[in-house]
Amino acid sequence: MVINQNVAKLKYSLIRLLNEESRKYENSIDLTIGEPDILTEKGIVEDACNYALTHKLGYPPTGGGPEIRKTIADYYNKKCGCSFVADNVIVNVGASEAISSCFRALLNVDDEVIVFVPFYAGYLPMIEMCYAKPVFVDISKTDFKVTPELLEKYITDKTKIVLFCNPCNPTGNVMDYEEINNIVNYLADKDIFVVADEIYSELSFGEFTSFASFDKIKDKLIIINGFSKSHSMTGWRIGYTILPLEYRKPFLNTTLFTLSSPMAVSIAAAQSALTKYSDRSHVRKIYKERAEFMAEGLSKLGFKVVKPKGAFYIFADYSNISDLNSFDFAMDVLKEVQVALVPGISFGLEKYFRISLVSEIDRLGIALERLKTYVENHKK
Repeated sequence: MVINQNVAKLKYSLIRLLNEESRKYENSIDLTIGEPDILTEKGIVEDACNYALTHKLGYPPTGGGPEIRKTIADYYNKKCGCSFVADNVIVNVGASEAISSCFRALLNVDDEVIVFVPFYAGYLPMIEMCYAKPVFVDISKTDFKVTPELLEKYITDKTKIVLFCNPCNPTGNVMDYEEINNIVNYLADKDIFVVADEIYSELSFGEFTSFASFDKIKDKLIIINGFSKSHSMTGWRIGYTILPLEYRKPFLNTTLFTLSSPMAVSIAAAQSALTKYSDRSHVRKIYKERAEFMAEGLSKLGFKVVKPKGAFYIFADYSNISDLNSFDFAMDVLKEVQVALVPGISFGLEKYFRISLVSEIDRLGIALERLKTYVENHKK
């Protein structure tokens, strides 16, 4: 029997593939998946467990109850000078579900989504399963910056969404105020949604500017965020969407008819995370130290590293080292020195690889020594 053809066309994640390949080597160093190694605060776990012990764990309201939604709205208001209310917020089962539900609420067949290259690998399948079309805009030649002039070349009458990931996975780049302000001024009078994936916002090494800070686009702005990266809560599956009030009902329906509601224990954990553990400066410090250590080490080996400004990734150009395509390069590195990297093609860009900085510096140092051996054996 014939299944959904868009689903049939989906390819397996190269990130997962390299992760699985790395397990075949006894002493491999896996730098593939963005899974924080830093533990969730003990107090968050204790608060969630106490909630589970003292409450009946029934279905929470679809989109989360008023308390957690108000807490999230207040958090963004304080952070960005906004004026969100509880009904601007929908609680999702992770930021991935938030993005997927967002696309299903907004996209029609053949609508176009502007996707900047390199991009988070999960975006494309979600767009394609909505029978919409990704329109790729390569920003590797513009120092990973987006300008109105660049956007002008790609926007058409079919453009429905311009999609941003800030801070960026995979590059670790962070958009500054001027860049965002120029984009906002350009898009303000256009009938196009701005979807800003800000899941790494608390991990910006310097000042972070949210798209939520700009009133000019408040009628078209969708913010995606969550707790997986900032609070190391990947297994709790808790994220959220902030959106204009007029779109609340369709967004609620897409999440309702996907999974009914978020999980009660995870909502309790998120409430604790924002009210008691909102300061993430200690986590930022750890990731920044790792990023600077790895960027310096890779640069000394001859790799051209995109300067990391946030998140927990290094994105590097290996064209001085090898002529292999990025998948073959990653597989060759794994086989020869047992370091698992993510090929750049996973993010739409050849001649690059990504490293996840979710290991302690000592282990990253061992990875650097192994990569040094590889470079010495292969450098042009």
